[in-house]
Amino acid sequence: MIPAGRIPVGTADVSKRLGRKALPSALAKTLPAPISRPGAKTSIWDFEQIEAHLAGLPIPELPTTESPDDLLDREEARLQLEDIIEPETWRGYVNRKHAPEADVMVCGVPHWKRSTIRNWDANRPGAGAGGGRPKGVKDSKPRDRTADPRLSRADARKERVRAMLEDANGQLNPAQVAEAESMSERQAYRLIKELRAGQ
Repeated sequence: MIPAGRIPVGTADVSKRLGRKALPSALAKTLPAPISRPGAKTSIWDFEQIEAHLAGLPIPELPTTESPDDLLDREEARLQLEDIIEPETWRGYVNRKHAPEADVMVCGVPHWKRSTIRNWDANRPGAGAGGGRPKGVKDSKPRDRTADPRLSRADARKERVRAMLEDANGQLNPAQVAEAESMSERQAYRLIKELRAGQ
């Protein structure tokens, strides 16, 4: 993710700043951590952090709060969806132009503003559009959570993740939760989002 207001620089920019034609992996490892997503094919750094590193100065901190203007790559944009879809499905949406057009290209990688994805997701039709109770449901009272052990386990899990979120000052990675609670990253993402919304 490229935090709002930050200047991104790619491998070619960093190499040029170092007076090199290329950026060896050994040298790249000595730089501040890229702001591109872990595992991304294209590494992107924060300009101010690179400049501070080269000048031997303290590395400035990046913003820790979300902004509507944060720039997200394709995978990060997918994880913003209310109902997260599979990577290949999202890739198809993007390639067939069923998803919104990228706001900007950064180092050859399409990026979307967080607000672009959320606004599109909130206004697209789909399963469950219109809300309301599912057709044919007759029970009108809340479920008795004490009578169903599955619901009790879900409540206990939610409390454990809530504690993890508090310990991490709100900066919790879905992969960490997925590993700790033996769930998919998709489930972990939705649970973190639910807890952040105060539900």
